[in-house]
Amino acid sequence: MFANLRSIAGHTMAQGFCTDFGFTKFVPMSRKSEAGYALQELIRDVGIPKGMHTDDAKELTLGTWKKVCQDHGIAMSNTEAHSPFQNRTEGVIKEVKRHTQRFMSRTRSPKRLWDYCMVYVTDLRNRLALSLPQLNGRTPYEVLTGNTPNISEYLEFEWYQPIWIYNPATFPEQKRTIGRWIGVAHRVGQAMCYWVLPSSGIPIARTTIQVIAKEELATREVMEQIYEYDN
Repeated sequence: MFANLRSIAGHTMAQGFCTDFGFTKFVPMSRKSEAGYALQELIRDVGIPKGMHTDDAKELTLGTWKKVCQDHGIAMSNTEAHSPFQNRTEGVIKEVKRHTQRFMSRTRSPKRLWDYCMVYVTDLRNRLALSLPQLNGRTPYEVLTGNTPNISEYLEFEWYQPIWIYNPATFPEQKRTIGRWIGVAHRVGQAMCYWVLPSSGIPIARTTIQVIAKEELATREVMEQIYEYDN
């Protein structure tokens, strides 16, 4: 999947994976040659697939991709030329794009956060019981791994929600500042660690964050801080 805008993390594309029962994964990338490393990430996260059916792009049939498949005994097959309908991921890309655009439009979040939002969207989709007969009322994550997903990290915060970020500070600096929630940091810290966007515009991973209470949101002081953050 390609984007016409470089993300805040320097990504211009993403490698997508999907199954016939709705499990999806998107790995943001800067170059097409990173597709093989995206496959390695999929294997680390959910295990080794029996086979991979792709189009005939070189990055999906040769190089690192081919070596990873050979090393793990993954059967490789590809679609016919000019037959994108034979690739299930093509339809999934459209759905994930629409879902991502809805989130970003509703919250008016910066377009350069598209990669963070796309990862968040696929995380949600994998933890929802989609209306597919293959799922039998279960989530795609559970069907794939056999484990019931822990949704604790997704219950308290929503995409681009205003939050308090707590940082060590010396007097007279404030210990808490306004930020925005942009997803779960799966590979940083321990459980309940999140990606947040501080006023610097550079995403950071933090566990020490808190929802801004409705009473606080109604105060002039907090409203001014949010306005200053957004501008």
